[in-house]
Amino acid sequence: MKRNIFFIPFLVLVWVFAFSFNAWPSPVEAEPVSKIQNIILYQDRAMIKKEAVLHVQKGENLVKITGITPYLMDESVQVSIKGKSAVKVIDVKVEKTHLQKTKQEKVHKLQTKLENLNERIKEHTNEIASINSSSDFLKKVIPFAQNQKVSSAEVAEYARFLEKTLAENYAKIAKIEGKIKILLEEKKAVESELKDAQTSKEKSKSILVTLQAKEGINEAVLSYAYLVEKAGWSLHYDMRADSSAGKLEAGCFALISQATGEDWKAVDIEISTAKPFISTKLPELAAWYVDIYRQRYVLEKSKPMQDKGEMMFMESKAPAPESSFEEATVEAETTAFRFLIPRKVNIPSDGEPHKMFLTSGSKEAKLTYYAVPKLSQYAFLRANFKNPFAFPLLPGHMNVFLDERLVSAVAQKKTILPDEEMSLSLGVDEGITIERKLQKKFTEYAGVFSKDTKVRYEFTLDIANGKGREIILDLMDQFPVSRNEKIKVETDAPKKDEAKIAEDGLITWNLRLAPHEKKTLNIKFSVEHPKDLKITGLE
Repeated sequence: MKRNIFFIPFLVLVWVFAFSFNAWPSPVEAEPVSKIQNIILYQDRAMIKKEAVLHVQKGENLVKITGITPYLMDESVQVSIKGKSAVKVIDVKVEKTHLQKTKQEKVHKLQTKLENLNERIKEHTNEIASINSSSDFLKKVIPFAQNQKVSSAEVAEYARFLEKTLAENYAKIAKIEGKIKILLEEKKAVESELKDAQTSKEKSKSILVTLQAKEGINEAVLSYAYLVEKAGWSLHYDMRADSSAGKLEAGCFALISQATGEDWKAVDIEISTAKPFISTKLPELAAWYVDIYRQRYVLEKSKPMQDKGEMMFMESKAPAPESSFEEATVEAETTAFRFLIPRKVNIPSDGEPHKMFLTSGSKEAKLTYYAVPKLSQYAFLRANFKNPFAFPLLPGHMNVFLDERLVSAVAQKKTILPDEEMSLSLGVDEGITIERKLQKKFTEYAGVFSKDTKVRYEFTLDIANGKGREIILDLMDQFPVSRNEKIKVETDAPKKDEAKIAEDGLITWNLRLAPHEKKTLNIKFSVEHPKDLKITGLE
């Protein structure tokens, strides 16, 4: 009896404990719909900022943000609640997920595209069959009656007609077969894409956010941001020189590409030159030791992988720029600058570069000719001007135009600061001819007992301005420079008052040639050295 008296309170305590445990509130789960608010694009990645409106209940809430690109950088996730002090973010996690998902809209579009391709292929095949039937009919038909007398001229005329008609038919067939080949290649690509869309197992990530709320809120705005890879930009320039106006108009474009798996539709984009992903550790010098050389044998190590922080440039064919003259706002920051695109932008996740106009500028340009006849017989037109932009001209692809004609496509590799001098080659001008000739090369010996040899050289540079206007020509050549005290170089022409002569032997003439003017320049020098000394570098 006493056992039952003590056992009953024990059961009551167990029941109360179990009830209390089950009564503890579990987190309220929510999967809100997110919308991209802003994208900051760096040179090899992007910061995506999103917002989601959700209902928050009092206590603990678990928010699941699913379908995030697998290229999300986990450590970059930032989460906050906009303007709601009653709600606090207490935990953020990133999970990898695999979704077995059929993209119905994409599949429908691909199936429709495939049906259209098959229809077009069938139409072209029927065209070929029709043309072949017509050709066969012409070959079999005899245009003259059996007893009709036909002259050789009539037979020849019909033969020419038949030959011409059949040739035209064969040309049409070849053209149609070319179209069918292109359609078949496109069909193969669509079939492959359709197969992937129907059976693909998509990799993705989810962001799990735990919130603690003091009170229930009907509409709380969850703001979050993260960095993604597989996105970036590079600069593209169109430099247009006007020879008559002496001006250079420059257009700056961004080539944006992304393959994150999420299309960017009607979003605000900032293009930033900042490099937040490159180490900011300050360089420190170590002691500089000099010692006797001792040969060392070191095992070869494998080459390290390329640092993700390095710049990525996409040199590929870009589509035409958008038809808008709105320029991006350029804002200078402490260690970088950014372009604020003034309109909503669409960038599909196709990995292809999309050309976008940023800004333009113009500067006065001085057009001069430049020639190095020792290396090339041509004179090159060159535009000298200052950086036309209010920001540094960064490395990128550059198309160069002269009077609306494309003359070159080059890679701009150097950073040019605002108002810094720069030059562009505008191509070869064959209206100017330059010829470099070796006129004399002879050897002298100072005397019977001399041990020295002196070799004299004489060159001429013949320049002709075949244009009907005056030109300015910077012409360059060189004297040899001795690197040994036993070798002596004596220069005779040109003198220092005739041309600019640098310490490294470079000779520069700044010539002004009248229309159709011809000019001859002389280069004379001698090289003296012991005759038993073998030297290198002479022509």
